Amino acid sequence: MKHLPRVKICGMRTAEDVELAVNCGADAVGFITEVPVNTPRKLDVQTASELIRNVPFFVNSVLVIMPEDGYQALDLIERTKPDIVQIHNDLSAEDIEIIRNGTHQKIIKAFTIPVESKELPSDMMTEIESLFGNDLIDGILLDSGKAGSSGGTGLVHDWSISRKVVENTDAPVILAGGLKPENVSDAVNEVRPFAVDTASGVETDGKKDPAKVCRFIEEARCING
Repeated sequence: MKHLPRVKICGMRTAEDVELAVNCGADAVGFITEVPVNTPRKLDVQTASELIRNVPFFVNSVLVIMPEDGYQALDLIERTKPDIVQIHNDLSAEDIEIIRNGTHQKIIKAFTIPVESKELPSDMMTEIESLFGNDLIDGILLDSGKAGSSGGTGLVHDWSISRKVVENTDAPVILAGGLKPENVSDAVNEVRPFAVDTASGVETDGKKDPAKVCRFIEEARCING
């Protein structure tokens, strides 16, 4: 059976961004909230809460956070009430368990693949299987990173590494990192992820570009075989 990947458009900043992504057919929209990094897509809690509240039925709202601990995550989740929470830093299993026990939201854990890496990081699969096997997370996101970063670089990593992750875990895998309309079809056909995720890849001059958003979603669903 042919599998059509889900599509998440991340970095929502306005109600118009959300409407655009939904009208183009996005399955999920992401809200980068109160993160301790310099990004133009960062929202404060109040703005994120207002935007999330207006995400329509049948489209998932994803809160993207980099909390200091599980309790800070629970506070952000309670104040914004998303469908899904994406942990985009190296939060410990103990803190993720605090989140799991304190909320009903699905949990995505992001993992960073260095752009210069040619091999699957040795400890990554162990951590993925431990978290997923112990029912602490519901899926994983694979992002591209450079030394000292937590992803969000807009760079592409070696997709053969992501393919190995897909082949060796039962966890749903969301592919991110430098995806754009011009390469997302190739990425999907090589990696076969559960979903794909982009932010800067569908922007022009720092704003969501309607043509790019719609084309990205269309290209993501062009599956061979």
